Amino acid sequence: MVDKKYTVEPFSVEKIMAADGAFLNKHVKLMQCLFEIDIAPMRKEIREVRQRTKKSVSILACLLYCYGKALDKNKESLALKGKGKKLFRFENADAFFPIEIKQDDKKLLWCKIIRGINNKTVFELEEEIKDAASITKQLTKAERIFFNMPDFVRNWFYNYMMRTPLLRKQHGGNVYFSSSIQSGNGRILAYGIPSHFHTTGMFIGMFRELTNNDTEYKANILGITLSLDHIIGDGYLLAKLFREFVYQVENFTI
Repeated sequence: MVDKKYTVEPFSVEKIMAADGAFLNKHVKLMQCLFEIDIAPMRKEIREVRQRTKKSVSILACLLYCYGKALDKNKESLALKGKGKKLFRFENADAFFPIEIKQDDKKLLWCKIIRGINNKTVFELEEEIKDAASITKQLTKAERIFFNMPDFVRNWFYNYMMRTPLLRKQHGGNVYFSSSIQSGNGRILAYGIPSHFHTTGMFIGMFRELTNNDTEYKANILGITLSLDHIIGDGYLLAKLFREFVYQVENFTI
């Protein structure tokens, strides 16, 4: 006999938001490039700048800066597809930066849109990240009403937003940047998800150290996922983004 005992509970807001994110992600066809890079020289540069100027910057801000420079060199990766056969090309990279907030003692995925990352300095990006780490937002009444609307109503809005590039860029940005490493105050900013609904995305993964016993050199290896919407670009554009990002990291200076 099948056990027919069960209980019914409301579908929580955090689950609705996660489901809505999955619905948005299906609108893009992502190609992904997974690679590892040594950030030991970057960390050395950060230490030297701290000693010289008494200013501190995080690895996260430096990587976001390099990402912005790579995007600036390949601006076709900032485009968004509009309704029909129209492509909207943008000059600025507005980054969707996911963060954790607490709502009724539960963790929710929220975001901060960091505008124009391709035109900001490392120190300006550091301030943006610090601001994101300090967000203690509570959902407004209007936001609660929206997330409790029937699925077809929310999905209609999401479909409309994805066909309207200016609205999409305003509310969600045109690029994605997420990380599993911690901010300067020890707070984990975001869930570790490389999936997104943007043209271009970067996910900063796990960090590990490798030591060469012969030279005693310590490599700081960082795993990174770089992704691109295949509707907007092809593998050649993704390869150009990858090469430019690696060049920016290896030649990083403040």
